[in-house]
Amino acid sequence: MFNKLGQLKDLWNLKNQIQEIKKRLDNMVIKVESPNHVFEVTISGSQEVKEVKVNENMQSFNQEQLGEELKSVINKAVRDSQALAAQAMGSMAGGMPNA
Repeated sequence: MFNKLGQLKDLWNLKNQIQEIKKRLDNMVIKVESPNHVFEVTISGSQEVKEVKVNENMQSFNQEQLGEELKSVINKAVRDSQALAAQAMGSMAGGMPNA
């Protein structure tokens, strides 16, 4: 019975750690520019797009080029936020109780 109580306590602590990491990730932001500086995307560590800026020189690009620029910047922003989240989760894993 004491083992079950210990496991419940460990789960409660883990839940609290996850909530704390989510709060930290929500407050972290990453800014990424597209290759030709047409777009700038700001994304949180929890992968919520906060802002998209469009440069005035976008008129010199055709629709296909704009699509590629936008796809590139969004993919990079998501990858960067995933890396940030993985780093935060890795720091949590160091403090996890043994099963």
